[in-house]
Amino acid sequence: DIYGIDPESMSHLRQSPNPSETVLQWVQRLIVEGNQDGSLDVPPPILSRVFQELARGIVNLNNVRQIKEVPFPFPYAQMLAAM
Repeated sequence: DIYGIDPESMSHLRQSPNPSETVLQWVQRLIVEGNQDGSLDVPPPILSRVFQELARGIVNLNNVRQIKEVPFPFPYAQMLAAM
């Protein structure tokens, strides 16, 4: 819901070099605050699994970024084209 984010946060998100990591930090902060104030009553093993899955997601996203940003070796591409 884009209307649930205030304009100042949206401006920060647009200027962020890594918006996905910014949103991850926001989500993690909301989870921790919700757990501390009691509005999120989740047993610790499940809560740790939530953080684990969020971390795995950002690691996978960074792996995809690496694949996207590393150029395919030109000589190898030429050999494939010649075959």
